Amino acid sequence: MSDKISVCIVGSGNWGSAIAKIVGVNCATLPQFEKCVTMYVYEEMIDGKKLTEIINTTHENVKYLPGHKLPENVVAVPDLIDACKNADILIFVVPHQFIPNFCKTLLGKIKPNAVAISLIKVSIRPKV
Repeated sequence: MSDKISVCIVGSGNWGSAIAKIVGVNCATLPQFEKCVTMYVYEEMIDGKKLTEIINTTHENVKYLPGHKLPENVVAVPDLIDACKNADILIFVVPHQFIPNFCKTLLGKIKPNAVAISLIKVSIRPKV
């Protein structure tokens, strides 16, 4: 078992992919982090190929962030639990409406001391 910090990006849209690019570079260069960064990707078919396979072979999210290469240490994973189960840090970058279901799915399936970081964009309006 490694003492290094493991990171998972939960989400792979344009914002999630942009964050994965930054996190991937940092994890590859900072010795306290595991080099491999998992990124949960909702599986979609693009021109007859799975988006996760495209990302893992071309290192580009051709649907949500075309033209920008992801570091080779960012690994797309189509199963939410598999992507998150070994992470010490979970970085949530998904639409806010998915959070309740994601949290229910992950309950009891992730490290008990895992830390969650939210990069979710949401507008909160006061009730009138």
